[in-house]
Amino acid sequence: MRLNAHKLTKHLLVALAGATALLAMSPLASAVTKEEIMTLSKLKIGDAEIIAAIDRDRTIFNLSVAEILELKKANVSEGVIKYMLQTPKKFGAADTTGPGDTTGPTGPTGPTGPTEPVETEEERKAREERMRQEAQKMLEEKQRAEEAQRKAYAKGVLAKCQELGDGGDWVGAIQAAQQFVEQGGFAPDSEEAYFAKFCEANALVKANLLQSAASKLVEIVLDGPDKPFFQTAFKQLRSLRKKIDYSPPQLERLADFSGKLGSFSQSFQDEFNYVLGEFFHEGTEWTTAVAFLDAVSPQAKDYAKAAYLKGFMEVQNDLYKSAVESFQRAIVATEENESASEVKDLAFLALARIAYRIGDYDAAIYYYRKIPQGSYKQATAFYESSWVYFLKGDYSRALGTFHTLDSPYFAHYFYPEMWILEATAYLNTCHFDRTEKALQRFEMEVLPLITPLESFLNKTTRPADFYKAVIATAEKKTVYELPPRLISPVLANVEFYNLYRTIKQIEKEIGLLEKDGSQLSTYGADLLTRLRKLRGDRIRQIGLTIRLILSDTLKELQKFKTKYIELGIDLEDIKIDEQNRAELEGETEEQPVVQAEQSGTSAIVGSDTWRWPFENEYWSDDIGYYRSFIKDLCVKEPTE
Repeated sequence: MRLNAHKLTKHLLVALAGATALLAMSPLASAVTKEEIMTLSKLKIGDAEIIAAIDRDRTIFNLSVAEILELKKANVSEGVIKYMLQTPKKFGAADTTGPGDTTGPTGPTGPTGPTEPVETEEERKAREERMRQEAQKMLEEKQRAEEAQRKAYAKGVLAKCQELGDGGDWVGAIQAAQQFVEQGGFAPDSEEAYFAKFCEANALVKANLLQSAASKLVEIVLDGPDKPFFQTAFKQLRSLRKKIDYSPPQLERLADFSGKLGSFSQSFQDEFNYVLGEFFHEGTEWTTAVAFLDAVSPQAKDYAKAAYLKGFMEVQNDLYKSAVESFQRAIVATEENESASEVKDLAFLALARIAYRIGDYDAAIYYYRKIPQGSYKQATAFYESSWVYFLKGDYSRALGTFHTLDSPYFAHYFYPEMWILEATAYLNTCHFDRTEKALQRFEMEVLPLITPLESFLNKTTRPADFYKAVIATAEKKTVYELPPRLISPVLANVEFYNLYRTIKQIEKEIGLLEKDGSQLSTYGADLLTRLRKLRGDRIRQIGLTIRLILSDTLKELQKFKTKYIELGIDLEDIKIDEQNRAELEGETEEQPVVQAEQSGTSAIVGSDTWRWPFENEYWSDDIGYYRSFIKDLCVKEPTE
């Protein structure tokens, strides 16, 4: 039976107190007895301490065979028994009165040796105090030895656990951690249980079981910055959040540690502040988010992202001047720190949108053109700049940008209104034939998408079916009759992307647990159950997101269809007016062919002028530099 430290203290003191009381009954009975040695052995007192007690009292043992067997049965060590057998020779002659008598030989005429003086009351108390202090000292030494042994064992087991986890044997690592806690009987709030929990979380991270590791990492981090694995677990949690959609509300409690990180490096404090700012930004707790983002130092690797997020929140609150300053700081930081290069493109895009919103179209174009070729935001910049050119009446550049977006390099994007804008530009410059061709492109490429989309939305109800339909369509399957072009807005949506990669991660983890998790019995089964439930929740969430995106797309298509009809009516009215005017003026000859009706489109590429022989011909090096040279053919009314 295993005794804890409290019980060991109690039993040892009781035993020693009993021995003290027994010795107190006879002043001559000061020698340690056979029974006391058996008791000390049961209490796991070391051989050296027992032998020291024998030496101190110079006890002589005359052991019979039966007594030796009794000592062995009581688990007294061979070393102690041998030493007891040597005491007659070591401390004096043996007694002839009988076995087991250790009080010294006596007879009718008195003792054979000098008689010990009678112990006074003061001497007895002093002796008992010495024995009590010696017992306490022995107990403390025993406790220190057990504690050292326990810690050594803990370090050895946990080191082995971490070694298994780092080596890819996540099952073995978790088994070692669980066995360690169970056999040690450690309390849940003990240091050993904390170490085992980290070892378990680390094994899950190394096995890429991120969803399963996430909650354990949060527990470790929330144990506080004074714990040894706080920093490591925090960094693992941040890395995990980049791969899966994970923002549990418990992370709010990390804000309580913001004033307790003085012992950590400035680099880690910056990282902590940025992650908390990002978390509160996601929850739209903007005041708290800004406080953490402002705490990120300008030298930090996360400073550019912190400045960008702050600018984003300022835009949401119509603080445009402050937002411009934040985005500019973000751009400068990407150049000075050589980090977060993607933030520069986002910041330029944000500055362009601010300029567009306040009506400064030239500034908007300036910032849009700052986004380089190859950027994942290049298509967005072209699309939005085409609107800016269109609204400021610069049809030459607007049409050049439409030509760019119609190139194969952006075929995977869907801009249904592009033909409406192009038709409007041609109509406003009196190129009616080109207006008609643009409307025909819209009629041919966009209008056929409306009916199947309406049908799909009407007959699809379950969120899971929306998700299955998008995946099947992306894989070029026609099971759901959803036109492939319509999933482009879905695939471009950030929320869809985050949920999709989270679902794929969950499915990988389910596969791994189905393969190896059975070795962990109940623990593995619980992980698998939670993951399957989580997958169902995420599929429901992504299905609702897809439905919302497709519903908005349908509304946009219907709006553009209305505009298409209006442009068609305007074009017919203009044709009738032109025909009536021609008849009134007696014109019988055809209108002269103008440049806009020649084969191909005249465009400026860089600083040179080229004529493209075909409407669908493109050069990748010249993407973004196309410019139409059509003339405004509208007859200006004379001003009075």
